[in-house]
Amino acid sequence: MSTTNPPPLQVEEVAKRFRQGGEAVDALAGVSLRVTSGELVAVMGMSGSGKSTLLHVIAGLTRTDSGRVLVEGEELATMSDSRLTGFRRRRIGLVFQSFNLVPSLTAEDNVLLPLYGQGGTADPAKLDTLFHRLGIASRRHHRPDAMSGGEQQRVAIARALITDPALVLADEPTGSLDSVTGQKLCALLRELCDEQKRTIIVVTHEAAVAAWADRVIVMKDGRILTEFAKTDFTDSQALAAMYHEAVTTTKAVAS
Repeated sequence: MSTTNPPPLQVEEVAKRFRQGGEAVDALAGVSLRVTSGELVAVMGMSGSGKSTLLHVIAGLTRTDSGRVLVEGEELATMSDSRLTGFRRRRIGLVFQSFNLVPSLTAEDNVLLPLYGQGGTADPAKLDTLFHRLGIASRRHHRPDAMSGGEQQRVAIARALITDPALVLADEPTGSLDSVTGQKLCALLRELCDEQKRTIIVVTHEAAVAAWADRVIVMKDGRILTEFAKTDFTDSQALAAMYHEAVTTTKAVAS
């Protein structure tokens, strides 16, 4: 019997269709994807390409019409809503563009929210390490309105990491930040992958963000159009040129 651990994420021929007016739109049309442990993957695509729908499906926030999503070998579609909610809190960390912090809570209480939902508590030493590692120890007892956008996003990342999830999913995490702060955040995500072997998937439309990834997946019309390895481009400008050429000259095919 094999003792090989399943990958953090495996997506198999996933399809999702939405109704828009009287028409059916294929947001995802047979997408397959495998992400290995400690990998930073960026998903790029124009508006309507399906990249955000893919992230929501991976997070279990949107149910698929067909295909399978497996996180650490656990198939999300087989779970009841209550079991899926609990699984997501434990094994999937979510980071959003709008931070989604509770305004009335301190940074520490916002970080601890996923544990409160499970009736658990955090190891004080682990919490200390997390706040110091993310550079927000001095903001621990501040509410969101007393923090900068970059600090708020770091709190959101700490909240995503507090349960030691199998996956961290970030939806346009730099979208509400200026370019300098955004690049610092990207460097932090890169360090978390390299130092802690975190598995992170970032949805973005910015080549300057995607260039930090080990692999860049390009989506179009609900399908994976192509992908680029880190060795395929020298910098974000080169990646931007490759991306533009791909989405403007290539027809999406089943992944």
